[in-house]
Amino acid sequence: MTSHTIAVLHGDQTGEELLLEALRLLEPGVLGIQVEARDFDLSLAERRRSRNQCVLDAAQVLRELGFGIKAATVTPEGSGDVGSPNAILRKQIDGRVIVRTGRRIPGVRPIAGVHAPISVIRMAVDDAYGAREWREGHALDEWA
Repeated sequence: MTSHTIAVLHGDQTGEELLLEALRLLEPGVLGIQVEARDFDLSLAERRRSRNQCVLDAAQVLRELGFGIKAATVTPEGSGDVGSPNAILRKQIDGRVIVRTGRRIPGVRPIAGVHAPISVIRMAVDDAYGAREWREGHALDEWA
């Protein structure tokens, strides 16, 4: 059985729980191939302890392997802390997109039987958390 290696970037809280469930799909019995994991702890505690070196190490391996899966991570608010690991990773691997997958809003019926989640892919440069956020309109006519 051929082996493939991916970087696995562990995170915080529910993000880590979801990652562990997603990794079950990479088991040989599911995929039919062997997938080796190079694990990196990107939890807030580890990023603070290592002064983001863990993020830089993960980025280097992502560049080398070309494949990875990342859990959601906590980004602390305020300056002087470790900042956004996503921004660091994007810069280190020359990443250009952010993918956000939405979920259904309870009580809102989908249009025309569409039940699949919608993913929004947008260009990303610099720090997404520093981006201007805005909303206009009101009620069902609101947009952002």
